[in-house]
Amino acid sequence: MALKSIINRPLELSLHLFGIWPSSSCPILKEVIWTTMTLICLVFQYWYCVAHVKSSDLIDILDGLSLTFSNTLVFLKLTVIWFNKRTFCDILEIMFEDWSRNYASNGENRQIMINTAILSSRIALAPFGEDEDELTTETRKLFVKMEFPFDATVSPLYTIILIVQFSFQAVLVLAAVMSIALIATLILHIGSQIEIFCKRVTRDSGYPGKEESQNVIIKDVICEHQRIIRLSENIEKMFRYISLGQFLSNIVVIGFISFVLASSKMDQGPIIIAKCFPYYIAVNCEAFILCYTGEYLSSKGENITEVIYNILWYEFKPRESRIILLTILRSQKQLKLTAGKFVTLSLEAFANMLKASASYVSVMLAVY
Repeated sequence: MALKSIINRPLELSLHLFGIWPSSSCPILKEVIWTTMTLICLVFQYWYCVAHVKSSDLIDILDGLSLTFSNTLVFLKLTVIWFNKRTFCDILEIMFEDWSRNYASNGENRQIMINTAILSSRIALAPFGEDEDELTTETRKLFVKMEFPFDATVSPLYTIILIVQFSFQAVLVLAAVMSIALIATLILHIGSQIEIFCKRVTRDSGYPGKEESQNVIIKDVICEHQRIIRLSENIEKMFRYISLGQFLSNIVVIGFISFVLASSKMDQGPIIIAKCFPYYIAVNCEAFILCYTGEYLSSKGENITEVIYNILWYEFKPRESRIILLTILRSQKQLKLTAGKFVTLSLEAFANMLKASASYVSVMLAVY
């Protein structure tokens, strides 16, 4: 089957489901429905945590809070994407133009786009089922810890609540996977465009030749470079607060796990660690994907500076040479993703976060 876009069908259907895709039917109605349902579920979840903070077992509270924080983070991600739908439409427009232009061009550019589309499809499909442990249940207990103003254990109300909780939790897992797959797909697209840009500039600028060819080279370099910068800035604008929420969530999780380990009884230690560790790993995996996409974008952006500098700009006329030098200067401004403009997403930032969390957890374990 012929590829039509770098965004594969499962990811597109997920965006349709949440009213994010530009041609989605009744997007406002979908946003209202998902917002209302999520807020209702979160109210019941937080109500349970508050109502049982003193009376319930520590492990039971741990189960409730871990899933509550996860669902809250997913809701915040969806809210940020909804508020940035106009920016997302601009990104899609640029991506579709790039796809149409390069997919129909020479074999080299076409192959780069196909390879990128295949890789993004694998990334989009890989995370499904990552939170399946959260959907397990025990006898006569709800899938999700919630406090209701009525008796939820009587039949058939109990069965209905189980079905609703299971279905809605599966949708939230889909939303979490969608947000991670979306940013990975968008960054991969920028990477493919940078690669095509570098190959084109290297091929066309080897022999500047006449003045007409110099003007064509300069125009091509400036237009394509501005296009990449615009796409990168739109993606950064769209995902900066999602990344910030992810990092804040990691801080809360680290502090919560450390507190639970320090305040638990000796006989509960292995059980609590067994419950905390998978959740800790899942949250950090999401943070790692965000940091890796930021590192990937920055490393690809450095190639632009190198390839523009390798243009034989010193053989151009003075006016054209100055334009190239200004372009080189602009390309030295790093393409990057940030967490709310506070932290630049990179593998170094992720390593620093792990070091801080490891030191904090080790201190709390020593106390424990």
